[in-house]
Amino acid sequence: MLSRIVIKPFGTIWRLKDRCMKSRGVQAKFFRFLYHYYQFEHGSAIAFESSFETPPVFPRGMKQIVIAKGVKVGENCTIFHQVTIDEDMFPDANTFGAPTIGDNCYIYPGAKIIGNVSIGNNVVIGANVVVCHDIPDNTTLTVPLEYS
Repeated sequence: MLSRIVIKPFGTIWRLKDRCMKSRGVQAKFFRFLYHYYQFEHGSAIAFESSFETPPVFPRGMKQIVIAKGVKVGENCTIFHQVTIDEDMFPDANTFGAPTIGDNCYIYPGAKIIGNVSIGNNVVIGANVVVCHDIPDNTTLTVPLEYS
């Protein structure tokens, strides 16, 4: 609640994120404090070093979303709650680095995208899907359902 009041002078959290990147010195530290406070209150960790072509849509709010530094997200992406888009930090890993996500993607609740993978345009990543490999354009990924 308090975070909405703190962000109000900037218009949106995305304008504050831009100020974090463009400012230097004490002013940058102040803007980063406000940005991290907003993230803390929402249980999220979206690095201000991550880049977005356009602000993403958060249908359930910015709740428990983790996006690492170095992640690149295209235009018109929709990201639901409890999504993790993180870098692979093991130097000897095949996917060392951060993900790149194309335009018009939907990432449903609980999805995890890990490592230096490329997600194409118009991709739908279903709930609780873990992505560790490149995904081509116009693909839908879901968890297989098995009934006994």
